[in-house]
Amino acid sequence: MKIIVTILASFLVLLSFESCYYDKAELLYPDGKVPCDTTTVMKFSTDVLPLMNTHCNSSGCHNTASASSGVILDTYNGVKTQAVNGRLMGSTGVNGSMPKGAAKLPSCTLAGIQRWIDSGTPNN
Repeated sequence: MKIIVTILASFLVLLSFESCYYDKAELLYPDGKVPCDTTTVMKFSTDVLPLMNTHCNSSGCHNTASASSGVILDTYNGVKTQAVNGRLMGSTGVNGSMPKGAAKLPSCTLAGIQRWIDSGTPNN
């Protein structure tokens, strides 16, 4: 009887370890194609502006001080202007050349920016 209880207890302990795991995107999606969230609309203050700061403003290209080609992407009004006139997606999209000298933004990121634009470029 003790042997059966010991075996059953051991089995339950092993089963509990089997059910615990940690999802790591690089292991689940080794080709780098993590599924894109197509339902959430980006927020300007927490999603869009940090992207602009990282990829467009930090090098000094499109901030208020330098405004390369007259494009300002460190303020809401500056980003909205470029979004509404089509230059934001035109320059960063599939055929665009921005960010200059760097890798293109991931397609999921570009899709998120496009959803923000399609939702009316809210200042949130």
